[in-house]
Amino acid sequence: MSGIHLYLLGVPRFTRDGVAADLTVGKAVALLAYLAVTQTPQSRERLLDLLWPDSAPDAARKNLRNALWAIRRALGEEVLQSHNEHLSLGEGVWVDVHAFEYAARSLSPVTGDFEALEAMYRGPLLDGLNLSDSAEWELWLVTERQQLEQAYLRALESLVGLYRERGAWNKVIAVARRALAHDNLQEPMYRALIEAHARLGERPEALRQYETLQMVLERELGVEPLPETEALRAAILEGEVQPDLTPKREVTPRPRRHATHVETPRIPFIGREQERQALDDALQQAREGQFRVVLLTGEAGIGKSRLWHEWATTLPRTAIVLEGHSLDATQGLPFAPLVELFGDRAVAEQLFTPGSPVPPIWLAEVARLLPDLRVRLPNLPAPAVLPPEEERRRVFEAFARCLDALDGQPLVLFLDDLHWADRATLDWLGYLTHRLRERALLLVGTYRSEEASGSLARLVATWAREGVAQRLTLPHLTREEALALLLALGGDAALADRVQGQSGGNPYFLIEICRSGPGEVPPALAELVRARIARLPEAAQQVLQAAAVLEPDLDFGTLRRTSGRSEEELVDALDALLDASVLVERDEGYAFVHPLVADAVQEALSGTRTAFLHRRAAEALEATHAGRLPPVAGRLAAHYAAGSQTARAAHFAQMAGDHALTLAAPAEAIAFYRQALALEPTPERQLRLGKALIRQGDLDEAKKMFEAAVVGFEAQGDSGGIAQAALSLADAYLPSGRADEVNRWARKSLSYLEGERDPASQALANFLLGAISVANERGLDEAEQYLSNAARLAEENGLWELAARCRFMLGNLLAIRGDLKAANLSFLASIPLAQRAGDQYQEVLGHNNAAYHLLLGGNLALAREHIETAIKLAEERALAIPFIWLYSTQGEIALGEQQWDEAERWFRRGLAEAEAQGNTVQVANYHANLGLAAQGRGDLDGALMKLEMAYEMASALSVPVLQPQVTLWLAELHLKRSERAAAEEALMKAEARLAGGDLGRLQAQAWHLRERLAASTPN
Repeated sequence: MSGIHLYLLGVPRFTRDGVAADLTVGKAVALLAYLAVTQTPQSRERLLDLLWPDSAPDAARKNLRNALWAIRRALGEEVLQSHNEHLSLGEGVWVDVHAFEYAARSLSPVTGDFEALEAMYRGPLLDGLNLSDSAEWELWLVTERQQLEQAYLRALESLVGLYRERGAWNKVIAVARRALAHDNLQEPMYRALIEAHARLGERPEALRQYETLQMVLERELGVEPLPETEALRAAILEGEVQPDLTPKREVTPRPRRHATHVETPRIPFIGREQERQALDDALQQAREGQFRVVLLTGEAGIGKSRLWHEWATTLPRTAIVLEGHSLDATQGLPFAPLVELFGDRAVAEQLFTPGSPVPPIWLAEVARLLPDLRVRLPNLPAPAVLPPEEERRRVFEAFARCLDALDGQPLVLFLDDLHWADRATLDWLGYLTHRLRERALLLVGTYRSEEASGSLARLVATWAREGVAQRLTLPHLTREEALALLLALGGDAALADRVQGQSGGNPYFLIEICRSGPGEVPPALAELVRARIARLPEAAQQVLQAAAVLEPDLDFGTLRRTSGRSEEELVDALDALLDASVLVERDEGYAFVHPLVADAVQEALSGTRTAFLHRRAAEALEATHAGRLPPVAGRLAAHYAAGSQTARAAHFAQMAGDHALTLAAPAEAIAFYRQALALEPTPERQLRLGKALIRQGDLDEAKKMFEAAVVGFEAQGDSGGIAQAALSLADAYLPSGRADEVNRWARKSLSYLEGERDPASQALANFLLGAISVANERGLDEAEQYLSNAARLAEENGLWELAARCRFMLGNLLAIRGDLKAANLSFLASIPLAQRAGDQYQEVLGHNNAAYHLLLGGNLALAREHIETAIKLAEERALAIPFIWLYSTQGEIALGEQQWDEAERWFRRGLAEAEAQGNTVQVANYHANLGLAAQGRGDLDGALMKLEMAYEMASALSVPVLQPQVTLWLAELHLKRSERAAAEEALMKAEARLAGGDLGRLQAQAWHLRERLAASTPN
């Protein structure tokens, strides 16, 4: 019996002996599926006409051979049979389509297993696979999809009948809902739903299902429900359809589950009777099939979460309860609360195990956020590569399906601190409103209205407009409630009024006040401090306002300058603030007892006074830190911006960006440069932002900035600026090997530098012109002259970063000529120069190229040391672009060590990076290297296919060294395959490309291959 399984329903996936098989080539999947579904041998000519109708005969046959090779490589030789120019599926190969068809035909009261049928039908046949250039195959696919979907719907209809006969009304509801999810115009399924809810005693829900059907039919078809449906509704209204109270052998309700275990707090829970009743009412509405939302709002510490936990203990055991939390630290992470909700073990045991009620196509989408899911279910299909918006929609649907699959009656979802929820989570909650509108679902959320984001405010407004939400604002404790809490905590009743006044009836604040020792002020009591601020002396209040604007820069001198008070007045004011426990002494300055205090003070300031104090704060900081402004430039920019001093704010934002770059923090630098540009746009700032974007690896955005800077400098008539921006553009095009763009912009810069004394720009222009010639292996003598000029200018003027790049590129030039020893010395010399300049990017590249050329020289151990150092540095410093070269070198070292699988892993990682960056040269190079890895494993057919693919890519590129190198590898492979004629032809092509060139290493390789070919000539 074959161990090959083909899963064609839904997103296609394949396994061999229980292990996922890598078969993703569209035409290969289409070919395999066609043979599997049709179950009859197909002639090769028929398959050629079906899948490659517009290709030339030779090309079509080659494509067929490649597709067959891909299928057999992934699943083994036995997956297909070939006889008399016909192809068919191998004997014993399991196909889910046939298993599903058999199960659908075999339904009976005994075998009516809805879960098994649902697990088989994961979605439409070959979901996501379309071949726009194969019209006949597309027509076949559409027909098969429709037939299978109809079979699925007929099976569901049969199951409804079976469950109805057995009185399994909950299963009737589940199956009918699945059927309506595929086709919402199936009136018999609506009737089944209506009757099932009525038989379960859920008369309101039964009537609501009738109204839904009526609305759908009117909107879609413009007709009324059928007479039998009207008769059923009338029978329910007249009491003729009674609840079925006969005990049934159904699944025992599962105990209620919480995603987070919460122990009952020892502090007693006081009051909130009205809010509890409101939650009870909402739960009842949810049980009746109404999607309900209850939002608990109020200030921090008012008891929103505590109310939830107390009420949740009263929920029935049949309810499923999921809890999640939003955190300040994770509000920038998409779907963070959902990861917590669905990461719970109890949920995983129901949803994320074999036989899950959620189809694998949707579990694969869930696995985007829960990667551990693939450990539980290793055979999940790979999620489709989709545009971001479509991918987001599928994730929404996947998590909605997970919720819908949970078998609680009802399902209760709790999300704490929604004001910190990310935008994606909030959008998903809005999606649920419509997607699970008919589900017995209660969503309870807490948030602070004053901290609610715009997205949350819009979502709450939408819920209110649609009538699904109730907002409960928790009030302060009354005096009687506060006294009861105080006594329960062991407090003195005589202190009740004072504690009540200090806490303002906030239960958390009251608890903290009771817990605090003498002289301690709990950090959460910002409200208490704000209430006491009004009683402070006027001078103290002014100093406090200055401190709130300055925070955290609260040293004596800065406070005095910002507040405008004399030293004596400041001392008195600080004493008052310390006595009031608003500020505390810390190190050589002061600090607020809690950041909320500063927020409270700032909120009370008028706009005019806020701007005035920020200007004073900026001037004070500038005076205090005179001579060492860069470290505080970001704070200065913020103060000047808030003080409406736009030019000064832009100046310091630019300074802060410059400082961030010296600290190797390009992300922070980008943020500061963007701030400076927004405040006061100049081409100089566009140029700086572009350079920071280069450091971050965002080449496309950097090029846009440089182009804008060129235009801006041209408008100003600034020739030096034009030269700088043009050089930066040329530099940005260098990694992609775009010789036309590099030469264009570098020569443009030189035209503006004529007669100028600007050695740095002249050195860079010479470097770029030499570097692009080396990268394309053209005009190496001229390239050497450019690079030598650049190196001289760089070293004479202390331009260590550029000097490192020049040494590095000279190493490449020497390597192309075949002088590996001199090349390695040059690469190694570039590393300390890069370190001296603080150029981490160039340091990594130096290690990489040293590793590669040590490999060529046979020193594998030292080569591995250098490449491992390079990768470690790149990962630690989050340098993006070098990985397309680092992975190549690491893989080639593995080739040298004959570690074929390791080599292939590195090459595939690098290929993904190169494709993402659009580096076509490296893409071709990686395909060639994958061919070498296949050859090392003995897979000569696979090697030939990869190398031929690399040769075709290289032929379309203007990179002289790549095509002859791949051609030489092809010649060696043909020689290994005993294909002398093909080897001779490939070698002649390589020799022709190398003739008259200066590519010493490749010429030597060709000469040695010629000798081997001559030695193999038969006598």
